[in-house]
Amino acid sequence: MSRSATRATTKVTFIDLEFDTTPNRGAPLGDIASSLVSLHDLLRDLASIAAYPSSVEFRDITVVAIEMRNPLKIKLSLRAISAEAVKAFQEICRDIIVRGRRSHQGASTAKQRDDLDAKQLANIKTALDLVLHADGRDGHITEQEEQRVHDHILTLQNAEVPLKRVIVKEE
Repeated sequence: MSRSATRATTKVTFIDLEFDTTPNRGAPLGDIASSLVSLHDLLRDLASIAAYPSSVEFRDITVVAIEMRNPLKIKLSLRAISAEAVKAFQEICRDIIVRGRRSHQGASTAKQRDDLDAKQLANIKTALDLVLHADGRDGHITEQEEQRVHDHILTLQNAEVPLKRVIVKEE
């Protein structure tokens, strides 16, 4: 195996997540756990979609650090997750963050909290296209996978402790 191939297989990507834990909101542990599960599952689903039709099963997403301050910071370590999946994850999270800021600025109806608007759906489609058409592939996503991604996004969008920042670092 060449040196560059060895480096590619051992490359680790880190994602720093920050959650808005302003003093008047606190940080309910159950909500943070729910958000982490949704983030993990969203990233794993994107990685699986990016790997299609390959059957690569080894994907590692590990929490490597938690800083319990304001803001709450969590560092994830990723192995065997494509750059396209990470980029799509980052774009979806950024969209969730921007929408979260807007919803805190103005009152939103129950329907707005439970649905994704047309612009957000378009942003998600663009992010998924990064994964589906990477390296000239013609990938596809099933209705079940699409619904899972939608559900993860709604969970994150409606979290009591909102996602504030997502920073991707490769080493």
